[in-house]
Amino acid sequence: MAVAPNPSPSWLARAGAWARRPQTAMGAVFVMTAASSALVLARKHHGAGASLSVHEQGAPLAVATEPEASPGAVAEPSAEFVPTTTGTGSARPQTNPTIPSAASTIEEALALQQKGAIDPAIEAFRTLAEGGDPRARYLQGRAERERYGCARARETFAKLAVDSSVGAVAFDARLEEGRCARQLGDEEGARRALQTLLDVPSHRERALAEMRELD
Repeated sequence: MAVAPNPSPSWLARAGAWARRPQTAMGAVFVMTAASSALVLARKHHGAGASLSVHEQGAPLAVATEPEASPGAVAEPSAEFVPTTTGTGSARPQTNPTIPSAASTIEEALALQQKGAIDPAIEAFRTLAEGGDPRARYLQGRAERERYGCARARETFAKLAVDSSVGAVAFDARLEEGRCARQLGDEEGARRALQTLLDVPSHRERALAEMRELD
């Protein structure tokens, strides 16, 4: 009896036999490795291109990050603001104050007053007056009038005017007392103070000028 020849293997069987070969497995691993490397390189190239694009549009490639400020942090001021009291009670900015806090002479106290530090000037004049300088008492009254008005200065002038030992300074104080009384509306007090100067040649004309303002 004749034996029939074996049928030729199908293409599927041949493909399976080829896939089981060691060379085929090694080739597949090589292909997968190459594909993975290409994918990584492509991603890196895409990121570099994006950074370049941002840079070309005007933005920096890298942004430096700073630590966030705490909620209670307060920014330091860029400039110091120091209020200085003037004769009208206003304040002005001063970045580098040069006004001293005290004065030991009349000239220094006058400098304080001219710079707008009226209150320190008044204190300096008072200290100098208590040390025996009647001119300082007179200047104290003038500074008080500039800072607080005649209501306070009038009292200082009146006390100095009755001190006969201070000479002509007492006449100056009496004239200022009369002026303050007139400005305050006290015509009787103003006349009483000014009339005492009518017999003082150095102050007579000024006293008469103030009295004419009362008529």
